[in-house]
Amino acid sequence: MMPNRTERPAPAGRGGAPGRPGAPGRPGTGGPGGGAPAGGGFGKGGRGRGGTQGAFGKGGAGRGKQRKSKRAKRQELEQMSAPSLGGVSVPRGDGKTVVRLRRGSSITDFADKIEANPAALVTVLFHLGEMATATQSLDEETFELLGEELGYKIQVVSPEDEERELLDSFDIDLEAELEAEGDEELEKRAAVVTVMGHVDHGKTRLLDAIRNTKVVEGEHGGITQHIGAYQIGVEHDGRDRRITFIDTPGHEAFTAMRARGAKVTDIAILVVAADDGVMPQTIEALNHAQAANVPIVVAVNKIDKEGANPDKIRGQLTEYGLVPEEYGGDTMFVDVSARQNLNIDDLLSAVLLTADAALDLRANPNKDARGIAIEANLDKGRGAVATVLVQSGTLHVGDTIVAGIAHGRVRAMFNENGDTVEAAEPSRPVQVLGLSTVPRAGDTFLVTDDERTARQIAEKREAADRNAALAKRRKRISLEDFDKAVAEGKVDTLNLILKGDVSGAVEALEDSLLKIDVGEDVQLRVIHRGVGAITQNDVNLATVDNAIIIGFNVKPAERVAELADREGVDMRFYSVIYAAIDDIELALKGMLKPEYEEFQLGTAEIREIFRSSKHGNIAGSIVRSGIIRRNTKARVSRDGKVIGDNLSVDSLKRFKDDATEVREGFECGIGLGSFNDLKEGDMIETFEMREKPRA
Repeated sequence: MMPNRTERPAPAGRGGAPGRPGAPGRPGTGGPGGGAPAGGGFGKGGRGRGGTQGAFGKGGAGRGKQRKSKRAKRQELEQMSAPSLGGVSVPRGDGKTVVRLRRGSSITDFADKIEANPAALVTVLFHLGEMATATQSLDEETFELLGEELGYKIQVVSPEDEERELLDSFDIDLEAELEAEGDEELEKRAAVVTVMGHVDHGKTRLLDAIRNTKVVEGEHGGITQHIGAYQIGVEHDGRDRRITFIDTPGHEAFTAMRARGAKVTDIAILVVAADDGVMPQTIEALNHAQAANVPIVVAVNKIDKEGANPDKIRGQLTEYGLVPEEYGGDTMFVDVSARQNLNIDDLLSAVLLTADAALDLRANPNKDARGIAIEANLDKGRGAVATVLVQSGTLHVGDTIVAGIAHGRVRAMFNENGDTVEAAEPSRPVQVLGLSTVPRAGDTFLVTDDERTARQIAEKREAADRNAALAKRRKRISLEDFDKAVAEGKVDTLNLILKGDVSGAVEALEDSLLKIDVGEDVQLRVIHRGVGAITQNDVNLATVDNAIIIGFNVKPAERVAELADREGVDMRFYSVIYAAIDDIELALKGMLKPEYEEFQLGTAEIREIFRSSKHGNIAGSIVRSGIIRRNTKARVSRDGKVIGDNLSVDSLKRFKDDATEVREGFECGIGLGSFNDLKEGDMIETFEMREKPRA
């Protein structure tokens, strides 16, 4: 039996006045809430909009239908439009949307581009078998895997494009500057020359004879230990001309600067000792210069020594593509003696003649300076000291510059003799003081309007380099991915570096490879061959010219394999010459641009046309032959004449269900996208392009 309770009316504002619903307020916790009729029920009446008074306890539950917040609606809409992948809702692409990412980007960067939750992308990547955090730098292959799963095409920006975009963000467009320069603004500049050759063949002594200094005496063991840049004056054809020399320790620094994207040298002087002949490092230097498409002048040195045979040098270098002018070629050979100071003027004249004949050496000096850092070091008393080569414009003391990740104001400049310089014009090398840190060899420098801009550019470069270093280095090219690289138009030449245990094996391998018939579409190029272990120089050259290293009975030297892995260089090792030839031949045939032919899949006759405001005209058809497959090419013919070609089967249905393919004898609905010129009796022919196998 229910206990007796004292009945009392609901207080004003809670239960509501007789005959009037209570005012809107907090929802109750009981049954359906709202205002109550006069007298109410037992207990407190819930505030609300209409409804009945709750009985026995607290009143009704507020609003009959609560409104959703804008955030809840947006999240619900996103979940409805974003398919679920691995239990996580993520926005999907259409398979054609291109997402551009910088090197070393993270999942968070990708999520910002597609407006997704980074945690959701981490989960998706986990389901794909990859473990990564939201802020971890990822390589290109991982992003391609993730993008393919989500329907996006990932495009990792190259270092060159990245640098261009960075400068564009500061309204600095170097390419536009060059295009805007007229011929009247360009003035003659000095040629920049690099001296290369085998060790102890007299490179530094030759430069010593040219500039009349005693660099050799001040260096350890008589071998150049650093990169120096000098400019000299030469009288040629009654005119005063200038030549800038870059003294490198062989070709290592030359290639290291090329690896940084710097094109510094205009002409290369290849020094060969007349009493020693062509040596392995001579060939390396020659290959590095030819790979850079730099004109070469050969200096046959030490002609004063007993046993010197300059004609032998000419014959040896002819085998490597350097044919002397006296033999009908286009390479200038000059016999010199650095010790006796013989024919030095003839060598300088040959350099100037080559520059005038093969190069257009002009630059605009009347603008902000642009150039290259040749070398840099940290001096205890002067701080960061950088040797820079001005390529265009004029560099002044007091200018604010940024070189790689270094920036600062030019406090002082010095020439090769240690004299103070107030301004440096194109092709002029100077030492610069005032940088915040030491730049790397090959870093470009430019003048900015203020120090803040220079600092911001340097900081962004440093952040980009740091992110790129954290990510795995991208694979440059390998024998397996040539098909894809050629199909995308990235390469059409297979560059090889051959190293072997004996010269005879290397020559035999090269001859066999060059005899492979690959047609006209693809070329095989051996950019370097040598004897001995694979060195860091080989990896540097492969890095610059996107080459593959072939080792025949040799292995990489110490820490070279680690460098190759870091730079993404493909190295192959063989002990049987025919195995190497077979692999290269298969790769070259894979490189050939594929030939395609049309392959008919099926035909369908249109029996009825259905109009759809969403999908356009739908062809109700019956398959007469073969298979009608979705997402294939199609053409429409009427009375034997083609009225629509290169169409696409965008939709395919069997009754109300989507279908992947429909076979002969079955009915289906075919949608051809925006093509709506369809009539009963038309024939739809579907086909695909298939690659023709090569004979």
